[in-house]
Amino acid sequence: MLRIPELTINWHILEACNYDCYFCYAKYGQKSIFSRRYAEILRELGALNGRRIDFQSGSVIAESVRINFAGGEPFLEKELGQAIALAYNLGLRPSFISNGSLLTDDFILEFGPMISVAGFSVDSFDDEQNQRIGRRDNRGSQVSYERMAEIFRAFRHVSPNTLLKINTVVCRENVGDDLTLPLCELRPDRWKALRVIPIHGAAGIGISDKEFSDFLKRHREIPGKIVPEDNADMHRSYIMLDPDGRFYQREGSDYLRSAPILDVGAATALQSIEFDAETYAALTALQSSNP
Repeated sequence: MLRIPELTINWHILEACNYDCYFCYAKYGQKSIFSRRYAEILRELGALNGRRIDFQSGSVIAESVRINFAGGEPFLEKELGQAIALAYNLGLRPSFISNGSLLTDDFILEFGPMISVAGFSVDSFDDEQNQRIGRRDNRGSQVSYERMAEIFRAFRHVSPNTLLKINTVVCRENVGDDLTLPLCELRPDRWKALRVIPIHGAAGIGISDKEFSDFLKRHREIPGKIVPEDNADMHRSYIMLDPDGRFYQREGSDYLRSAPILDVGAATALQSIEFDAETYAALTALQSSNP
């Protein structure tokens, strides 16, 4: 049986987003909102800490569980702070991934010390690039480099133990860019470069092996920071939860879903998930060696 230090469950708490990135995969075919029974779901997830978890492909023991609040844009959910606080009290090591546009200094001050990982999606610091990607709201507003630097400073002041992470989707628009300077200035604890996944019928958005390799080589001067993820790395190595509390996986252009946690419990719902624990463990070890 495989033992892993931490199991991350990515809870896409709502589909809505104030941005419109064309390659976003967090679409469920219908507009969904965060379950009003999120406290019950979090308690079920908290019970997974330190116990045996059975998947279709085998069993693991997770020494701890991290609940990663994602979207859409999770900061559109007015009860996100309360959910983070409850997850923290349940020992779930809460984290989030956000575009950063709705994050306030007051939120960082109140909830920052509870957050294990604060993740931000940043594909470019060029206004025109972000416009083409769709990384802006319907008024054209974007998160500037200066604002991201303010957010990082606030976290480091309020919660120095929070790991700061940037996720970059390497796509047709930014595959030739060099983000070395702004990344070295921001000093994220981890920078994850994810190769764009051609999904939702968006033909022609993929990039070649050489383009992805060249992008990574261009950023080799960021020592100990980069964690590359190719399409194969992502397949079945993420545990994802939809807004209603059902585990799900992509299957072509569709999704496979478990029974709702509220009906059968988290442990039973996970038994229907085909999770590649070995790939997950390998990626986690890589991230740990590149803090």
